[in-house]
Amino acid sequence: MHLRSIRVALAALVLWGGAAGCAWADYPDKPIRLIVPYAAGGGVDNISRVVAAELGTRLKQSVVIENRGGANGNIGTEYVARAAPDGYTLLMGATYLGFNRATMANLPYDAAKDLQPVARTGRAPFVLVVPANSPAHDVAGLVAWMKANPDKSSYGAVGAGAPTNLLFPQNTGTKPVQVLYKGGSAALPDLLAGRLTFMIPTASEVVPLVENGKLRALAVTGSERFHRLPDVPTMGEAGVPNLERTGWWGVFAPAGTPQPAVKKLSDAIQAVMAQPNVIEALDKLGIEAAPQPTQAFAAFYQDELKAYADVARQFNLKVE
Repeated sequence: MHLRSIRVALAALVLWGGAAGCAWADYPDKPIRLIVPYAAGGGVDNISRVVAAELGTRLKQSVVIENRGGANGNIGTEYVARAAPDGYTLLMGATYLGFNRATMANLPYDAAKDLQPVARTGRAPFVLVVPANSPAHDVAGLVAWMKANPDKSSYGAVGAGAPTNLLFPQNTGTKPVQVLYKGGSAALPDLLAGRLTFMIPTASEVVPLVENGKLRALAVTGSERFHRLPDVPTMGEAGVPNLERTGWWGVFAPAGTPQPAVKKLSDAIQAVMAQPNVIEALDKLGIEAAPQPTQAFAAFYQDELKAYADVARQFNLKVE
């Protein structure tokens, strides 16, 4: 009787698994919402709109962008983390997930446990930029000017806890005032007008402005120069250490989302990111198409969370 019970249970499990797979065979059968946790016009929003349009075509369902900005991405991220894990509410996450978790206390979600990595989409360095009329033409010149004018120095930041923003002043011995914005698109007008001394956004937000002469790029993060700005040195080349990390973007679902839905989304995203028109559109935005399927992206994501935690601990980076 014992063996017979085991066989019955196993048969039921197989049947349940088959039924569950069939239940997701038609996914998606209604529009998907892609939550962008920043204001329209910034780096996260830009890549989301390129990806969403092509992803909707491939899945034969609309992928609707919904901007839920605020609290450096935390409002939109919490919304997805608390959403039903049914594959119809997704998040375009980015680098902020790692540094928020490392530097902010009492977050309303756990980036390591409440989100299911689906697929990485792209990556790009951060770029130190100043207004076109800035007296600084290189990093050394910017540092010298800020030390001579501490009461006039300021920088725009999207989120108080970004290590890039915190480490640059710390590693250069400067004390510029941090001015917070809900998104890069909100900060750029003040930078362009000279009301801010500098910013360090992702390349996707500023490369076109650098190329048309409206902003001046002084350095990029990462271990190598950025192909769109080949004459701009890395932070290391410019004498500023500990700024090797670059930005990235990826799609997440609420934890517990069924694997058939996750796999279907991941496969579709891989196909979208390999399309020449998508690669070209992202390159124009200063973004490198850098897809990773679920397993590889999940491993990359865990490495990012650990790396930012280590940096925050090493340099005592905390949000006041």
